[in-house]
Amino acid sequence: MSKIDIDELLKILPKLIRENDTVKGAIISALSGVVATHEDIVELNKAMDKRFEAMQKTMDKRFEAMDKRFEAMQKTMDERFEAMQKTMDKRFEAMDKRFEAMDKRFETIEVDISELKNMVGNIQQTLGKPFEQFARNVVVRILDGEGMENVQLESRKFRDPERFVSEGIEEVEIDGFSLTPPIVVEITSILRSTEKVHKFLRKKEFLERKYQKDFRGFFIAASTEFPSEEIGEITVLLRKKNSELLNL
Repeated sequence: MSKIDIDELLKILPKLIRENDTVKGAIISALSGVVATHEDIVELNKAMDKRFEAMQKTMDKRFEAMDKRFEAMQKTMDERFEAMQKTMDKRFEAMDKRFEAMDKRFETIEVDISELKNMVGNIQQTLGKPFEQFARNVVVRILDGEGMENVQLESRKFRDPERFVSEGIEEVEIDGFSLTPPIVVEITSILRSTEKVHKFLRKKEFLERKYQKDFRGFFIAASTEFPSEEIGEITVLLRKKNSELLNL
């Protein structure tokens, strides 16, 4: 067989296709084995549609199963929250009754306020550490009434190499400390100086820097030598720093 000149064939082929039906038929016959017909495309589309329908049905079933699971989870969560709410309501009702009973008891007690403060101050001076525990228990009861149960407050000592709290002193003494929840308590028998309040706030900031948490503070005094106007100013200062003054 002689070698075919491809370049020459490409030049004359368009003319042969237009003018020679035999050549045109031969080319069409040759291409029919490799080129998809219209019927082939139709069948392919039908097969693809069936596959997509099957996939859609499978996905619908899976989503339906997921919906049922989420509905069951939601129902369980709703039931748990409802039970928790009922329990909390009962506890608050019990607390209200206890506070009502306490209010009635205080209404029946007629004791001079200044004399009572002096009595508490004398008790603190006499008992020392037991009074500190009494003061911590007061804070624990307050937190319990707010829903924070079983808070453990303890006295702690920390090292303060930078002497942030007290100049020249590397040790910081905390009368009441809790990390969970973050609570700091200062206890004193008689509040005589605002410097003690500022020192307490430095202790609070020291702990907040150390643990990278916001602490709630309680400053407890058995009595004070400040007039009511200055006590009001101290109370406002402490509240700005998320702290409370408890004048027992």
